[in-house]
This record gives sequence, C-alpha cells and structure tokens, in this order.
Amino acid sequence: MVQTHRFSKYFLILFMLISAALGVLRFNSLQVGTSYDDAHYIILAESLSSGQGYELINFPKPQIERAFPPGWPILLTPLATFFPADYSAFKIFTLIIWIASLPLIYILFSKRIQSPYLEILIGLVAVNPFLVGTSVTVMSESAYLFFSLITLILFDSWNEKPKYGLVILVACATLFTQLIRTVGIAIFIALIIYYFYSRRFREAGITFGIFAIGALIQFWLNLRNGGSLISAGYESQVFNGSVIEKVGQMWTNLLGYLNETVAGSLLPIFGEKVTSLVGPIIPLILNVGVLLLVILGLSLSRKKNQLFDVYVVIYIVGILAFWNPKVGSVKARFLIPILPFLYFYFIQGLKWLFEKITKNNLTNSARLTLAVTGLIAIVLLARNLQDWRNPVSGQMTDLSAGAGWVAENVPADAVLMVNEPVPAYVQMRRQTVGYPRALENIESYIVDQGIDYIIVSPKLQSPRSLDLDEDVATQLLPILNGDFNKYTVVYHNSKHNVTIYKFEN
Repeated sequence: MVQTHRFSKYFLILFMLISAALGVLRFNSLQVGTSYDDAHYIILAESLSSGQGYELINFPKPQIERAFPPGWPILLTPLATFFPADYSAFKIFTLIIWIASLPLIYILFSKRIQSPYLEILIGLVAVNPFLVGTSVTVMSESAYLFFSLITLILFDSWNEKPKYGLVILVACATLFTQLIRTVGIAIFIALIIYYFYSRRFREAGITFGIFAIGALIQFWLNLRNGGSLISAGYESQVFNGSVIEKVGQMWTNLLGYLNETVAGSLLPIFGEKVTSLVGPIIPLILNVGVLLLVILGLSLSRKKNQLFDVYVVIYIVGILAFWNPKVGSVKARFLIPILPFLYFYFIQGLKWLFEKITKNNLTNSARLTLAVTGLIAIVLLARNLQDWRNPVSGQMTDLSAGAGWVAENVPADAVLMVNEPVPAYVQMRRQTVGYPRALENIESYIVDQGIDYIIVSPKLQSPRSLDLDEDVATQLLPILNGDFNKYTVVYHNSKHNVTIYKFEN
C-alpha cells in the first residue's frame, strides 16, 4: 500500500492555485492563430455551431475537414455558440481543463509513488512552462491529457475491481481520447496488448468492438466527405517510402528528441545562450543524465507491468513514426501529453540513485531528491516568469496588424486575400483565401474567388521578420502597384510592413 502524507491534498490545492496563477500571468503570451492548429480548431467549432457541418468556413468556398479529429472542436462548439468571437472564453476553458487535470495526475500516481515524491511530481508538473503555456491556448494538448488520464484512472478502477461496466467505460473513454487527437490510438493499442498479455480475451474483444464501431463511424463520415480512414496528409507522413526509409526517419527523429528535446521539456535550461555561457560539456552531461534517469525510472516501473508504461512506449513510437524529419518533426509540443509520465520516471530514477548513494537511508535520499527537484522547480518558475515578461507573441509575426482597420472599414461579407488564410481569419473576422500559386494569373484568381481586399504582409514566423516572401516582393507587389485603377492602397502599417489593397472591380 503506497502511503501519502496527511497534508498531501493541501499541497495539491496549493500547486493547482500556483499553476492557475501562472496561467493567468501568461494568458496572452501567445496570440490566437499563431499556432495555426488553434485557429483550425476555432474555425471548425464555429462551423459546427453555425450548423454548416465540419468545414473550414473561413474560405468563401468552405473546405471539408478531413485531417483533424472532431473531438476538440465538438467540446469548443458551445463556447462558439454563446461567446462568438470571444476567444478568451476558449482559452479559459482550456485552462480549466488543465487545472482539472492536476487532481487526475494526483489520483493516478498516488497509487504508484509515496510522499514526498508524489508531491514533488505534482509540483514539477504544475509549474512546467510547456504545460502551463499550452493551457492558455486553444490547442488540444490539455484536453487530450485530461481524457487520457481519465481513461487510465478508469482502467485502474477496473484493475482493482473487475467489472464489465468498467471495461465498457474504459473503451468509451479510449475512443473519445482518440477523437481529441489521432495519437490517442496509442491507448487503444496499449489496452489490447495488456489484455492479451494478461489473457483477458473477453475484455480485449469488448474494447476492440467498441473502438471499431467508433472507427467505422469516422470512416463512414470521412468517405461521405470525399476522404478516407486516414487523411491524405497523414497518409503521406506515415506511409511514405519503404520500411527501411521509415526506420531511418524514426531513427533521425529519435536522435532529435534525445538531443536536448526530452531533457529540455523536463528541465528547460538548454539552448544556444546557455551553451555559449557555460560551454557544451555541462549541457551535454545534464542532457545525458536526465535521459538516463528517465530510462532507469521507466525500466523500474516496467517491472510492475503497468498499462501506462505500455501506453507511453507506444505513444513515443507513434510520434517517431508519424512525421517525416524533413518537415520539422521533432518538437517539445508532441511530448506535452506524456510529460507527467516522464517526470514520474525521472523521479523514480532519481530516488533509486540517491537510495544507492545513501545506502538505503530513506530520509537522506528524500532530502537529496527534494534538493535537486527544488532547483528544477526554481528553473521552471523562472521560465514561466520569463515568458510573462517577454512573451512569445512579441517574437512572432503580429497577425492582428491591420485587424482594427478591417473591423471598422471592411464589410462583414468581404473576402480577403492573405498569405495565411486560416490563422488570419481569427484576427480579421472576414472570409479569407490564400495567395494563388501562379501570381501572374492574379486578376483571374481574384475575380474567381470574389476577393475584395488584398493584404500584403510578412509570413507567420518566429522570430518575426518584416521581409516579404521573394515571390510576393518580386511578383505580386509590382502587379498591385502597377495598376492604380484596379488596386488602391487603403491601409499601410510601416511598423509591421502590412499593406491593404482594395480591388476595384
């Protein structure tokens, strides 16, 4: 029986309050739309709210969505109905989901780790800058973590008192987790493996049946919309090339994650500035040390044959296999849903190490662990405060440049041509289309799409740049500036290098 301190739950409440406070401080650290996916979710939620189906309604000719699963947009739909265009409500909802995840993390790990290590785990998770930062965006990571934790807790309940009702609940929770993010299929695979390994064939059959029904419904809806079970984009990422090429891509991705990405998500002190300050040796030692402790903790946990260990391994294999390294596949963002588990393994490894050093003196081992993780917590808090004082939004292209003028001077039914139609929509609140591939046919494209205004601006990027794309600067601008009778400059912002032209049809 794992023992927890009698004040353990008070520490949980304290950490929830601290995490909520950090979320409030960082509430506007990232502009809505700059993550791209957040704008995608918002548009789909507004489409569902307006009864137009599951479509990208920012385009004059709405595009059917075939890549993003509908779970998160469905949860956002009531907000889109009652708080139209108020994206603060969306972000508050995500923050609430994140804060509600902390008690779930406590419940899940309280059966596996004792005090004070449990409180250390919750504290590190609560102030992790990646988890806190994501919680104040309209991204799906916080919701995915929330429902994956619910699934694992329900499974623990079944494991303690096996009932077929709980098997059904676990299967349904697994299905909905997959509807939040496609990678949620990792929990389903982990469940099937676990059931077969423990010779629970009936439970495996029930889980497979429920999940298959859900998958068939998704497949049918995708076919109705002209798609398939796997979207063309996902298919090109996962199934491109031969098996040998895929193994090579996974190996490249693995090396990328091992090169300070995993360690940096747990201990965010890595980067060019730190390396230039202390040299490459210290960061290398810290990176290797953190990785070895995580691997050690995973190997110690694996001996207990826990479902979530299988899930974490399959999840990692999934993110390694999913992306082609050529498109920038190694991102700390993909690790966010498993950060609590990585911290668990890290603490388990640290605990084992200090117990060996102190010759199983549990008191001294706990003190050493508190000292090390206390320093890590200070670093995590500092990174949160750094982002509050110097937010990411100040380093990225400002999508809102010109939005105020558009709101006051452009009709609500106007169509804007922009370089980023999905992110720009949530700021401009007008239908948007992208630039044509062949800029020499610009006028026929404008007429065909019913475009009223053309916004010329730098592309969305970090760090921000005022430079226009070469094609825009050398091909589009000469056309727009060469015929004053058709293209009239109605707005210019020199600070952000944004110019709005009106098309005189």
